Amino acid sequence: MNVAICGCGWLGLPLAKALYKEGHNVYGTKRNAREANALNACGIHGMPMELPLTEVDQLSPLAAMLASDVMVINIAAGRNSIDKEQHYQNVLSLSNAAHQSGCQRIIFISTTSVYDGRKGRVTEDDDVMPLTDSALTHVRIENSLRAQWGDQLTIVRLSGLIGEDRHPVKFLAGRNDLKGGCHPVNLIHLEDCVAAIVRLIGIKETMSVLHLASDFHPTRREYYTQMAEQLSLPLPEFLPDDESSTAKVIDAAKTLMNLGYALKHRDLMLSK
Repeated sequence: MNVAICGCGWLGLPLAKALYKEGHNVYGTKRNAREANALNACGIHGMPMELPLTEVDQLSPLAAMLASDVMVINIAAGRNSIDKEQHYQNVLSLSNAAHQSGCQRIIFISTTSVYDGRKGRVTEDDDVMPLTDSALTHVRIENSLRAQWGDQLTIVRLSGLIGEDRHPVKFLAGRNDLKGGCHPVNLIHLEDCVAAIVRLIGIKETMSVLHLASDFHPTRREYYTQMAEQLSLPLPEFLPDDESSTAKVIDAAKTLMNLGYALKHRDLMLSK
């Protein structure tokens, strides 16, 4: 199968490598030509791609990639709110080019932050409730892609990503007056993300919305304090708050059952 990974970064690169190992013909994009060429050493067809795709001469070198059986859109938004409109236009230009080129299926990597206004258990069947500019942009992209691709689109909403070289406790260590100490954590390990998406690509049945989250939901205070201790980092200090939190808890049980996948990293206290 021809698979395109648009955005070979922290998640996209290990995903592309895993798909190549599974025997797929994998295309991977990077904005920088040198970095794109470096993907060839991993067995991935490296494709330099600058978004938005608005000029005809941009499409010709990307023709084979755009016509892939499956395209995974894993394009990060800019950090500033002024970048959100451009991010939307970037993703839609890629989607339009893939649609015109005969791509058969799209997997869009989204975020569980689209549920930030919800409380309690959140399943794949619940309506979104975005609060931030970033979440609103993700919902807008999701809706536009659904209108274009219909049942050939799968939206994968990821909880907070962690891995060996990436952990949110490193940004919280030593900070004071942190809010939401009683809120449950919603996290997923990189290894489980990659394995689940590889499994998804191998399934012929279309799936509309997927959640990827561990079923382990200690409070932020419990989790980040213990992780800071394990990593020998300064402890984060949380403000006193109401211990009867009703913040969202992402439930990925339906996704995991449909994929036939069991998480390798359930107890995230053991994952660094």
